[in-house]
Amino acid sequence: MTESPPSDFTRRTALQALGTAGAAGAVAATRGVSPALAQADWSPDLHPMAERMFVIDGVAHCYNHADYNRRIKRASSNSINTTHRYHIACTPGSYQLTQEQWERDWQPDEVMDIMFMESHTDMMIMHSVPMFDLYYDGLVSNEKGAYLKGNFPDRVLWYGALDLFDPLDEVKTKADKLIDQGADGIKFYPTRINFETREPEGWLMDDEKLAFPVFEHLQSKGVSHIAIHKLVGHVGPSTAALGVDDLYKAAEAFPDITFHLVHAGWQNFEETAALMKARENVTAVLEGPMLFPLFDMATFNDMMNVFMTKVDLDRLIYASTSVNQHPYWIINTFFDFQPPEGAPYTLSEDAKAKILGANLARYHGIDIPSQRLKIADDKWSVAKRENGLRAPYIMQRS
Repeated sequence: MTESPPSDFTRRTALQALGTAGAAGAVAATRGVSPALAQADWSPDLHPMAERMFVIDGVAHCYNHADYNRRIKRASSNSINTTHRYHIACTPGSYQLTQEQWERDWQPDEVMDIMFMESHTDMMIMHSVPMFDLYYDGLVSNEKGAYLKGNFPDRVLWYGALDLFDPLDEVKTKADKLIDQGADGIKFYPTRINFETREPEGWLMDDEKLAFPVFEHLQSKGVSHIAIHKLVGHVGPSTAALGVDDLYKAAEAFPDITFHLVHAGWQNFEETAALMKARENVTAVLEGPMLFPLFDMATFNDMMNVFMTKVDLDRLIYASTSVNQHPYWIINTFFDFQPPEGAPYTLSEDAKAKILGANLARYHGIDIPSQRLKIADDKWSVAKRENGLRAPYIMQRS
């Protein structure tokens, strides 16, 4: 394929917009840096709240940033550079990865060690990604997700990736394979760069001819969790597929499916709150906004003011977007976070426990005391118990 640059509003420009929409990206580092970053704070000691909270990461990724995986070189390289800037903005200097350390094919087992040996994460949902326009394997392959789910079911839930730009029969066949491999849910992206025209295109969740037959098929196979990438790059009517309005009709038509709105809180706080008030089967997966306390506390407070007063607390879900950013500082900063004086909401320890894991445990039928026993003596729990936390990214920085 000729590697000519994409035109008009593409994922490349969407990711550029990511740096200015909602939070002001890495350049916002002066707006309220957390003590964890300002002081390059890290300790092998477990946080006092760790024993009282069961943390389930709502979105984790095992990326393939390697050059050979880049299908449209300019656009994929731009997206990787953008996420590396967020890594720098969210990581104390001595723990930051260089561009070379970043741009490679991350392996499932090293991601497990980062999540469970270097942070207070207890379980994670591995999201495969269907960005097949930019990356040959989609960026986070289904093969990696199936491997993690199959080998570590007590630690990993997995949302397999489907591409709705494929023909319906092909989508159904791929869906059946993912379900047979143990997928706990399905992840969609609503936009892509068309391979032939190099123009952006998208689809809507309420498309009765395109999307609804797929949802019906998934539901008939027992799938009750659908995650949809939204809001990042949304700039209005020209990017409707990244907005949230199409979820009203979809959530109403499939009341037994939980629609996980990924990147909820990135922007459009009021619109997201109105959607969730109207549709009880929509959750807010805070992938992206959970980083705000690390470089943009003002925006985080704005979001929390809306969500904690207008959205059902039982539908707010923590997500780190690791291994883009290390989960250690994200979790510990939220452990310590308290609303500013005069805020219209409180954030109790019980509320934090729900956001950090109890809500997802409920959705996936996980009994937390029983799950604690299942993982109590695996290699990650033993390592933390005997040695404390391992230093962040120590293997990747070596």
